[in-house]
Amino acid sequence: MKRTSKRVIAFFLILVLMLSLCACAQKQQAGTDEPNRSADGETLSGMPDQKLPEKLRPGAGGSDMQPTPTGFSAEAEQSLVWLRERMAFPQTMFGAAYLGYVEKAGDWLSAADQVMLEEYPFLAEIDETRIIGSSGHLYGIVPLDENATVSVNLMRWDPKSDTEEVIEVLYRSEVGDPLLIFAAGGDDAYAYLSYIQVQIVDNAGNSCVWEPQLYTSTGHIVPCFSENGDYLSFDFTEYGWQGVPSELAPWLADGWSGVYASGLGGSWTTQAAAWDTSRVANYYLWFFPEDETGGTVDLYWEYVGTDPSETMWDEVWSGFWTTTSVMDGPSYVTISLSLVGGDNYGVTDGPYYISETYPILMSPSGEEMVIGTGENEVSLPFMPKYDAQLCVLTLDSLLTDPLG
Repeated sequence: MKRTSKRVIAFFLILVLMLSLCACAQKQQAGTDEPNRSADGETLSGMPDQKLPEKLRPGAGGSDMQPTPTGFSAEAEQSLVWLRERMAFPQTMFGAAYLGYVEKAGDWLSAADQVMLEEYPFLAEIDETRIIGSSGHLYGIVPLDENATVSVNLMRWDPKSDTEEVIEVLYRSEVGDPLLIFAAGGDDAYAYLSYIQVQIVDNAGNSCVWEPQLYTSTGHIVPCFSENGDYLSFDFTEYGWQGVPSELAPWLADGWSGVYASGLGGSWTTQAAAWDTSRVANYYLWFFPEDETGGTVDLYWEYVGTDPSETMWDEVWSGFWTTTSVMDGPSYVTISLSLVGGDNYGVTDGPYYISETYPILMSPSGEEMVIGTGENEVSLPFMPKYDAQLCVLTLDSLLTDPLG
């Protein structure tokens, strides 16, 4: 019985030893079947025999994928990424924006639409190697695929052969960086002799051909269509911002916009130095909408520190207002006021009547309003009399009109 037990134990020991040797052999074999390779061609343990892609596209492999460096500042790069996300529709191949007409070569930064440069700062940081031309109608071009092949050619139509021919290759790149392109307009004489043509081919093999031009009737960019009628271009021009005073650019870029007549209703307050004095006063501007185009308006003010028991205002103005509502840019409000009362009535050296049109922007919350310089630089009482500036007013919903 003891001999039998010893034999059984010995058998199991031999069996365990053989299984261990087999496992080691299999593990070693698995490590030698696959050659290993690093990112630069060297081998890495545990990796299959394949090279890493030469360029990783953003969003193609996970959240840790970073866009290819463009040389832009962080703020400019962020605006470019945001724009590409905004225009990433299935058929879109590129974005285009009209930045205005530049007459003098080399002066495009000051001549371009300043609000667009504020909203998309990468446009102002495009280097000279990606600026085609020097004057004319200025367009910003942003391929959606940052690895797209882009070429810009100067073209001519040959009436004899009834075909297009390339006069000159102005630009070619296999990197889809943003471009600035100067092109002739539809009314320019030489537009009929030669014209700019943009060709874009993305990594999926999709291609498009587009000629930068404007509709003469509206001034909007002529889009790029596919053969099926799909929009291949995304127009990111802010048309409501064209011709807007440059000092309003930061406000528009921060999401401020125009306002309907009903949105102006209520008491708007601000604190500023009174005309021709160094004393600070509280101002209350009341809009009373009567229809969708305007209504009546009151303005009254008092010096800061006035005894509350003295209810007489320093000045009281009253009149009418009308508005032209523009939602994708500033609305324009014409305010006509007459000085009708207050301590200063009859003794002031200032005007007794004001009529002027002002650009007005409303904050996203609807609780703040900025009034810009009047068309004829006529100031309201809370604006500096001889140095017109932007003024910010705040809605005070708790006030009741003392004149009503």
